[in-house]
Amino acid sequence: MSEDDQKNMGVDLGEFLEFYLLDSQEQIEKLGAGLLQLEKEGNNIALINDLFRSAHSLKGASGTMGFTSIVALTHSAEDLLDRLRQGKIEVSMDMIDVLLEVTDRVKAMLGQVEQHEEINIEYQDLVDEMKAILNGEGGNAKTNNQTDIAPSNDKEASEEFQPLDFLLSEEEKTKIVNAQSLGHGIYQVDIKFDPNTLMKAVRAVMVAQRLDGMGSVVKMLPSLEDLENASYEGASLLVYSDESQREIHEEIMDVSEIAEVAVHVYPAVEMRETKLQETKPGAEEAAKAEVAATAAVVTKEEKQPVNKTSQPAMKVSQTTSAPASSGENHQVHTIRVDTARMDNLINLVGEMVITRTRLVQIGLDLKDQYKMDALVNNLNETNVYLGRLMNDLQESVMRLRMVPIGTVFSRFPRLVRDLARKTDKEIELVLKGEDTELDKTVVEVIGDPLMHLIRNSVDHGIEQPQERLAAGKPEIGQITLDAYHEGNHIAILISDDGEGLDLGKIRKKGIEKGLIGEREELADREIANLIFLPGFSTADKVTDISGRGVGMDVVKKALNNLGGMIDIDTRRGQGTTFTIRLPLTLAIIQALLVEVSEEIYAIPLSSVLETLLVNRKEIKMVGNLPMVQLRGNTLPLISLQEKFDLPTPENPGEEVFVVVVGLGDKALGIIVDGLRGQQEIVIKSLGELLNNLPGIAGATILGDGKVTLILDIGSLIQDILVMRKS
Repeated sequence: MSEDDQKNMGVDLGEFLEFYLLDSQEQIEKLGAGLLQLEKEGNNIALINDLFRSAHSLKGASGTMGFTSIVALTHSAEDLLDRLRQGKIEVSMDMIDVLLEVTDRVKAMLGQVEQHEEINIEYQDLVDEMKAILNGEGGNAKTNNQTDIAPSNDKEASEEFQPLDFLLSEEEKTKIVNAQSLGHGIYQVDIKFDPNTLMKAVRAVMVAQRLDGMGSVVKMLPSLEDLENASYEGASLLVYSDESQREIHEEIMDVSEIAEVAVHVYPAVEMRETKLQETKPGAEEAAKAEVAATAAVVTKEEKQPVNKTSQPAMKVSQTTSAPASSGENHQVHTIRVDTARMDNLINLVGEMVITRTRLVQIGLDLKDQYKMDALVNNLNETNVYLGRLMNDLQESVMRLRMVPIGTVFSRFPRLVRDLARKTDKEIELVLKGEDTELDKTVVEVIGDPLMHLIRNSVDHGIEQPQERLAAGKPEIGQITLDAYHEGNHIAILISDDGEGLDLGKIRKKGIEKGLIGEREELADREIANLIFLPGFSTADKVTDISGRGVGMDVVKKALNNLGGMIDIDTRRGQGTTFTIRLPLTLAIIQALLVEVSEEIYAIPLSSVLETLLVNRKEIKMVGNLPMVQLRGNTLPLISLQEKFDLPTPENPGEEVFVVVVGLGDKALGIIVDGLRGQQEIVIKSLGELLNNLPGIAGATILGDGKVTLILDIGSLIQDILVMRKS
């Protein structure tokens, strides 16, 4: 549909483009994740129905927007999933592969739509592959073309199924059409009573109740009254459900005095009249005569199908709608907000925090000059109340930035699957802590470092299946991705049960590159950290997965930019664990202000362990690094005065303040001249020219309007580690 066509119709679909993209990307993510789950679980009918609904919603929305390429591709995928849910074909590796490729192509097409480009991505090859699977040329097509109905003793059930005309009202037709559009299975359930059944209406009600527990009964023939007053041998029910025909059959057979059950897929309502016209005239007249004599409606309240497997409920796409019950009040509990608007709100709150800090400072200055002035006291009281409101506002706004890390984790099951197939390995990815929340900015950046680490675990960590079996391990390797809160930080663990790092090989490569001395003694953890150096790789050959020595360097650099750290714990033959620690938020933090040579610096309070007053005589030089004894342990020190080349004070005191900071299991003492106290600060970027300054994470504005630099604790600790190695 061109823009001119849209305007001629009086509709400007361009204004809906953003909503279309958001909804379509959500549906394609559901498809990708569901397909990976389907590959493990096989013929899970509830999951297949969910996948069908996602494909159907995506097709419908794309058709409304006029994106015919996406419609054609998703229509073929919908056909394949529809045949799958009818039981005519079975889940196969070829099918999963082609459907995953469909999700990739649709993502690429959506990318072109987002850039307002013409969709020019080829897709006919995938359509042909899916048609081949439907025609039995690929996958595991069943030998016959019959639906997967449960076994029945009814001889007539094996004959060609003739759908019964239930004479649906307009309301009932609407109900069925909507159920079809949402991907629910539509079935005609024929039951036959035992010859000695006395209360047939009661048995029919029991069957209807069972079916309502699995879906929803739309109509039953004959009516309950006719069942009581006439000698009918059975009844037929029109239902929609997410359960399979076999499960429906087994559920109804549990009802006593039910002799036979046949469950048939009911044709689409809009095609039913054509289907009936194709049947034999005698059968059609018999069906109409039976309906005319016995038609009645079993009154049921419409309800959503109940899924016994407790699958998560799928959100209804904006392009489809289900009929609302009379009097039902649909409330919107969530809204989508553009990230630019949210970032602007965060910036405004940050400016308010700075302004409040200045007001507090002004109030304190006025109190020093006018201690007994009532207006000054009122100002300070108001500032206290304003501070409480600002804290609540800040906390609420900061929660808007917090997003579950599961949004990042969800992209890795597909990555691991593809890499495992490429390397001929059997690998299971276990995800934990997906609900752990952290700052949106961190989530946006952490994806690439995690991808590099997972690729490294697949290529270098997990062994080939035969090697694992020879070592007494399970054939299937396991990679675990976990996240949890650790104080004011978040910890992310990437662990595998592979062969572990070859520290001897790493040490040898480090000596060859001149990174360490041949006689230098290093702890295992220090040797392992050599893999993060630029260009470092122990791979014997370069592959398209790893081996070029760039991935791990990218990981460390990205984490340093976020103020985070990474640590390695490896055991030969048992596996490796990478532990990443990151700050929860990068916007507004609590900080400790310190003085150094008339300059003021801010240290994130989340990294501060304690403060000490140390005599200069207690500071000893070990190599080129100052140290001090702290409760029997050696604490490395760093002087900000020397680090930033600040002027030396004329009369330095005999004692200095030491701020002990830590990240993970590493600690460092920062030598400062004085402590100014704790304060809430807003982190401001230094801009492109001053970004990535060693030891500096950003800047903030204090209450007196002066700009103060914020220390990057992770970078300082890394500097100390390098100094200790050299």
